[in-house]
Amino acid sequence: MWFAFFLLVPKGEWRNYYSTVIFTALLATVCDLLGVVYRQWVYIGPTVGGVSLWSDLGIAPPQGGLAVYFQRKFPARAWANWLFWISANALGERLFVQWGLISHLNWNSLKATIFYLLFFGIIFIQDRFFSPLS
Repeated sequence: MWFAFFLLVPKGEWRNYYSTVIFTALLATVCDLLGVVYRQWVYIGPTVGGVSLWSDLGIAPPQGGLAVYFQRKFPARAWANWLFWISANALGERLFVQWGLISHLNWNSLKATIFYLLFFGIIFIQDRFFSPLS
């Protein structure tokens, strides 16, 4: 995902998304910790304290940055942009479950979709009201 971020966002604009990327990394890590501690899911494979850092630091932050970048670039299509990210993440999680990378304990695809609605909603709120560029 980082490759996509650096490929799609013009080099001169990367710093404009720093706050969103850092916030998304923190949000993803906190959500992941809560999910693991409250036994909603478990990652199969290498983890740090049961948390998947490749997901929290390698996938989520550039997705948050790209979501905000496309919202700013195409404001008339903001809803489609956010729905794309919510749907793509819910589908991606489903694929990870089928491939054996994640195991749902007290979690399911419906909960995941609602979670991503809230997750990207919080990123939207952070960008809209708390970003230095908003």
